[in-house]
Amino acid sequence: MSFFRRLLALSLALICLCPAAMAAKNKATPTPAPAVIPTEVIDEVPETIQRLLDLAYSEWEELGGKALKRSNKYTKWRNNYEWGWCGGFITWLTIQLDIPQEVWTKIEDGDVDGIVHVHEAGVGKLLTGYMRMRRVTDIPQKGFIVVYGKKGSGGLIHVGLIYDVEDLGNGKYRLTTIEGNMSNTVKMYVHDYDRNAEKKTKNLSAIPEAERTEEESRSFSYKLQGKDWYINMFLMPWDPNEYGSDEASDTVESVDLDSPVTPTPAP
Repeated sequence: MSFFRRLLALSLALICLCPAAMAAKNKATPTPAPAVIPTEVIDEVPETIQRLLDLAYSEWEELGGKALKRSNKYTKWRNNYEWGWCGGFITWLTIQLDIPQEVWTKIEDGDVDGIVHVHEAGVGKLLTGYMRMRRVTDIPQKGFIVVYGKKGSGGLIHVGLIYDVEDLGNGKYRLTTIEGNMSNTVKMYVHDYDRNAEKKTKNLSAIPEAERTEEESRSFSYKLQGKDWYINMFLMPWDPNEYGSDEASDTVESVDLDSPVTPTPAP
């Protein structure tokens, strides 16, 4: 099953999980299809996105694996949000760089240009906002947001920022991510992702030990974030179409998505 068919199925499933969405089904405005997404990895990202990556790295390096309380500097913008701050960390980064913020409930037609983020902390609301902006894909780029799923999580458990991408060919990518709220700290991971995996729940794997060059620590790991985790999709704060690329993938059909689901908290 293709990524976009899976995305359509996921969206419909989320609606079924939400009674309020079912009640408003006939009044809902279909979410526009996302823009056509370049398939190749783009090395030179926009300056603002590079600053975003640099800031994320600086925060990761400065923290050095130190454990934080559930309410911390990355959650103050959201009234000391304590439920889980993986999305809060990413939004905090975008706020520091004055990246324009969209409110997921006010995005109507997906007509959003430039570099932008959804002003939320919850994984479900972030996903909803980016879908309404037509900014979701199964192709990773630096500065995109990775959405993880886990068996029993409804496909939404955690988000992280993609710090680097290496194209391994044949739809396989080596991802370096920086993620908040992992073991109560900001942590860097390196994993392999296969967008052509036969089963979506098997698209994430640890890289071979012979190819590992860094030592494991509280702030860095090659291990999977959790048992049965997989990559659901990627959210796009920046649109590669605006930065030069002719090669592109398919687009997704329009879907109804009125309300986000509540994801399982990350560990």
